[in-house]
Amino acid sequence: MNIALFGGTFDPPHCGHLALARLALARLPLDRVLLAPVGLQPLKRDNASAGFDDRAAMVRLAIAGDPQLELSLIDAPRLDGQPNYTIDTLSALRRTLSPQDHLYCLMGADSFLTIAKWRRSAELLSACDFIVGARPGFDLSRIAAALPEAISVGVADSGEAGPSGNRRDNSLVLSLSRGTGRRTHLYLLPDLAEDVSATEIRAAIGGDGDHPRQTVLAPAVLDYIHAHSLYQNPD
Repeated sequence: MNIALFGGTFDPPHCGHLALARLALARLPLDRVLLAPVGLQPLKRDNASAGFDDRAAMVRLAIAGDPQLELSLIDAPRLDGQPNYTIDTLSALRRTLSPQDHLYCLMGADSFLTIAKWRRSAELLSACDFIVGARPGFDLSRIAAALPEAISVGVADSGEAGPSGNRRDNSLVLSLSRGTGRRTHLYLLPDLAEDVSATEIRAAIGGDGDHPRQTVLAPAVLDYIHAHSLYQNPD
């Protein structure tokens, strides 16, 4: 089985998140995408506005009816109160999978540009294949520039798509190597159409901006936000 882990705050989960997950499903032979709200984000000074349980509930509502999208609690808050690190999350997830399963890590380009700051980033990039979605016009050379120094990059063969067979389009595939003989792939999807900001959504719900369009949030998610008084301006 081919499984992609899609982590993030999902604060709230919106159409941009779903668009990236569905684009990955359309372009690569994935069986499932696991949407995993993070308990405590290491690199963000201001962490999630909504609690983990609320964010998990909203993800469940956002993906209802799509059998290839699944909520995962693998990145729930740690008992010791420490941040959640993706390298640890991937290790924990692998322990729940069979040896035949192939694991990917899915994220947007903006998140990937910070990859060199992630814990054990070179080891992380060697741990599994990556799928990175970018909006049209994004300068793809920034992806290679964001890699830690320990990782070398090359362009994979045109028909290469890892162990799961040919990919379903001509998206760029980079071959990553850590100098240890192990090679992973980075699949670049440069046509992510949705441009949505969770920060702007929260501000709009709190009364500091235009009310979010109904197409930005699933109706059930918006109902949940109102029912639980999330993102309200305390003033």
